Amino acid sequence: MQDSFLVNSIDYTRQFDYALFVDSIKPYFIVVSLLLLFHIIYLIYKLNKLHGRFQIYKDAFFRKTPPPYKGEFVKRWENVQRRMETMQEAEYKLAIIEADKIFDDLLKKMSCKGNTTNDRLRCINKDMLPSIDKVKRSHKIRNKIAHDPDFHISYSDAKNVIESYKDALKELKILA
Repeated sequence: MQDSFLVNSIDYTRQFDYALFVDSIKPYFIVVSLLLLFHIIYLIYKLNKLHGRFQIYKDAFFRKTPPPYKGEFVKRWENVQRRMETMQEAEYKLAIIEADKIFDDLLKKMSCKGNTTNDRLRCINKDMLPSIDKVKRSHKIRNKIAHDPDFHISYSDAKNVIESYKDALKELKILA
């Protein structure tokens, strides 16, 4: 009885024309393959377009410290601007010191390693912050103010230093 079953199933496979079946469904597979190929190309295009956004989420996910809260920096920056408005040398010297402190605190929140601001500035490159050279020059002026009591700075120079810090904070999307 088993032999007759095998004979019948072999006869069934001989009767069914696989080549005809494959030829009949081949156009459908070609259409589906083309649709999938176009969909893959479209997804690659979209992913490349959104790469910057994904990088932000990736950085936030793998960051050891929480992202900086912009509000605290904005409030502190308003204090720097109020000091600059007085146009008194002592006040705009303090404004420069405060602006440098704000930037240093931001570097700490960005997980930049180092004991000093100069050390932390080394973790920033021109790709991350195009105005890094201005910030480094401004930090040198801040050091002169902090360490030399006889150091004098004009209002226009102080304003340039503050603008350097402001530009850097804007590039880091802390200030609007």
